[in-house]
Amino acid sequence: MTIQPAPLTFQERFARACDVATFTLDKGGPCYLLWEVDHVQAGQRVKLDGVFFTEEEARISADLLRGTLRGARASMCSYAPNWNPDPGREAAIRLEALQCREMLARRLGVHLAIPQEAV
Repeated sequence: MTIQPAPLTFQERFARACDVATFTLDKGGPCYLLWEVDHVQAGQRVKLDGVFFTEEEARISADLLRGTLRGARASMCSYAPNWNPDPGREAAIRLEALQCREMLARRLGVHLAIPQEAV
């Protein structure tokens, strides 16, 4: 008989996800991977939450939302700043990811120190 380790709680999973503070490069290329939570409604994908820095943050949010929206799931998209450079848009995406992380922390009841962003 093998003993299975206890599954990680949402808070433990979130703490691990918060170790990452930047977006991941897509296959080492010029594109950033962004994570969102979406739901298919009437044949259309509807964004529910995000953007997030990590897949794990998006999965945690999807797991929490799945209580009311059964089809909520984490999905990946990419952003290529080299195709249409806009430093303002890049700053806005990063700020949105930090805000989504803070809202997820509040839903989990976790205190999170948010770094100050230059506006």
